[in-house]
Amino acid sequence: MVSFLSTIGSGDAIIYNVNVINIFLKMIPYVLSIAGGIFVFDFSQKYLHSPGWIDLMDNVAASLLAIPLVFLFYDYSNFLVTRRVHKHQHANVINALDGHLFKILAYMKNIIGLPRIEVPMQDINLNYKKLNFDKKYVRGIKKQLGLLEDLLYKSDKIEVLDPQHTQILSFIAQELNQILNELKFHNSPKEIARYLETTLSMIDDWFYSTGYTTRKKMQSTAE
Repeated sequence: MVSFLSTIGSGDAIIYNVNVINIFLKMIPYVLSIAGGIFVFDFSQKYLHSPGWIDLMDNVAASLLAIPLVFLFYDYSNFLVTRRVHKHQHANVINALDGHLFKILAYMKNIIGLPRIEVPMQDINLNYKKLNFDKKYVRGIKKQLGLLEDLLYKSDKIEVLDPQHTQILSFIAQELNQILNELKFHNSPKEIARYLETTLSMIDDWFYSTGYTTRKKMQSTAE
């Protein structure tokens, strides 16, 4: 689990560096405007003697100083509102994805023949000879996979999920599609068991990365 998540971590570092560079580039016009305001004010005080010209240049300097401050205040206010909306959307999407994954787990539990699956999951050794590929379980997985992929596509459009979460979900969807394809074209229980084990591990990675266990404990404490 940890090794899979660590491979994603290097990508997060690159994204962080890109974001820092973007912020630096966005700040350049503001810094130049403020520096220009200071320069104009200093120039008028040292080299101009006519009161009219001094007033004019002081007004120019004040504008150069005020405009970036106004835009900075606007950007900061917009950032606070956007962050709050994004946080709300993120929580809603995570909860919806949790629901789809739990339903998939329930169907997989029936296929495997386990009475229950706890999160976080312990090591699960599958006996491929005892897998129960009932059509209703397969249809259930296919339906939930479609809903999960649709939600993943929509959340990617509005950039709600972290790249790490998106990658984990993409791998889960890929493994589930492998299971469905194997059932449809080859129907090799041994191969399906291998895909099931990988999928269970990645679903566990998902709940680990989103802090599901911690959230579950907090909800239990509140109740």
